[in-house]
Amino acid sequence: MSWIDDLRSAGDHATKIKGDLPYFSQYLRIRPKVGSLAPFVLNPAQRELHRLIEEQKAKTGRVRAVVLKARQLGVSTYVAARFYHRTVNAPGLRTVILGHKVDASRNLFGIVKRFHDQLPDEMRPSIGVSNAEELIFDKIDSGYLMTVATTEGAGRSATAQMLHASETAFWPDLSDPMGERDADRARHGRHGTRSLSSAARNYFAKSTL
Repeated sequence: MSWIDDLRSAGDHATKIKGDLPYFSQYLRIRPKVGSLAPFVLNPAQRELHRLIEEQKAKTGRVRAVVLKARQLGVSTYVAARFYHRTVNAPGLRTVILGHKVDASRNLFGIVKRFHDQLPDEMRPSIGVSNAEELIFDKIDSGYLMTVATTEGAGRSATAQMLHASETAFWPDLSDPMGERDADRARHGRHGTRSLSSAARNYFAKSTL
């Protein structure tokens, strides 16, 4: 292979890292049910969700997905990978993880931190802040805030371009704190993905209009 081929290959790799989630995902690590850490390879359900989300993004310029969450399909892991991919490749993005209780939010945040800790050195952005509630990439001014839906004013002080809202059926008030941020993201083409694990029929109906 000539140096021109090497250069072209490196350019293709860099382009895919930034724009191709399934390609990028091979560098992420997850904790499987059995065994040690393993590469994150999208399963059939995750690939179909990815196809639908990319289709919506191409048509509307934004993503607003409500997932009626089936267990053990890897929806939360897919969303975590998608948002991490965006957050580390787009300067200035803020992602909020918002669960129904502390341990649920921490579990999602733990997936993200594992992604980051296990990413190859040359791909991993530097960290300015890393604690139980924040992960900030200082050189690209992007990062994460973890919070809980039961916390008064959860996430209101943060400007969030992307929101991973989980188990919303168990939130104490489904209209708050989602409402104002949903409207803002819709106006600015931002990403919002949430999972519902029980009925919450009125909220689901309104969210999908």
